[in-house]
Amino acid sequence: MPGALPISAYVVLGLLDRHDGATPYQLDQRIRESIGYFWSFPRSQLYEEAGRLVRRGLVVERQEEGGRRRRTLSLTAEGRHELRQWLTTPTRATTEIHDEGLLRLYFQPLGPAEGDADGAPVEGGSAVVRLAAEQIEAHEARLAEYERLVASGRPLPGSPQRATLEVGLRFEQMIIGFWRQIAASPANPPGGALGA
Repeated sequence: MPGALPISAYVVLGLLDRHDGATPYQLDQRIRESIGYFWSFPRSQLYEEAGRLVRRGLVVERQEEGGRRRRTLSLTAEGRHELRQWLTTPTRATTEIHDEGLLRLYFQPLGPAEGDADGAPVEGGSAVVRLAAEQIEAHEARLAEYERLVASGRPLPGSPQRATLEVGLRFEQMIIGFWRQIAASPANPPGGALGA
């Protein structure tokens, strides 16, 4: 039954569908160059999930007899079938946002400020302005990275992978605009008062 596996399993199955015969290290590199931009996937989870999929018979592991004794992973027919079932099963999943900048903004104190991390007094709104400046810088760097990917021709225009990159571009442009509004008016951010 599709969906019986955790999403992390489908990440590994999907990667192996594209990069059959890859080592866990190579899969980790692929994650960093692709889905890692929108789906956090720690290396330790990759190794654990690969082991579980081998035990379930959805992935085959081969180990070199000599040299570095690297492990390579390949999909079995059952693994490929499970992936196809998951890809074609309807989903009602929604986007989850895990953004530390937004979390810090949410917990900013209302009214005149208290002290900074060292206890020094902070003018009302200056902590928010500083946070906004940091976030603008971070998101502009990510936007520039996405723009470099587009300029490189990777992923190919018109591909599903390019569509996910387009979402990243649009998100970064939107969130940079949001943080610029915050920086311009920390006492009256978009949507009303902080902490409401």
